[in-house]
Amino acid sequence: TSSAMSSAGKQMLQLKRWAVIGDVLNQAKPASAVVAKLEQAGKTVYKVNPRDSTGSCYRSIQDVPDTVDVIDLIINSRTGFEQMKLAAELNINKVFIQPGAESQELLDFCAVSGIAVHQGCVLREL
Repeated sequence: TSSAMSSAGKQMLQLKRWAVIGDVLNQAKPASAVVAKLEQAGKTVYKVNPRDSTGSCYRSIQDVPDTVDVIDLIINSRTGFEQMKLAAELNINKVFIQPGAESQELLDFCAVSGIAVHQGCVLREL
């Protein structure tokens, strides 16, 4: 891990149960690489794609049947924001926001909701 990485980010990378929200089944997309990297590191990874029609992953963070420690957002910020509103209701209070998935609205929501944020890339930092 880089020395510039936030302590929040370092703490998140120690945790075991992750939900990756994005185009997680598409091998050509970074989301599937993030899933693979987390799984290689021994994490339990729940794949979430609100646009999925295959039935091979969850459509919403609310559908994940287990406690989630950290959400990795690798999806457009509007969809990510919707999922984080649901996450807040589930008391999930850590989010790792991949480059391009952030928005001021999302960051402000996390701040007022007490959700710890790390903006970075699992592929580079894990």
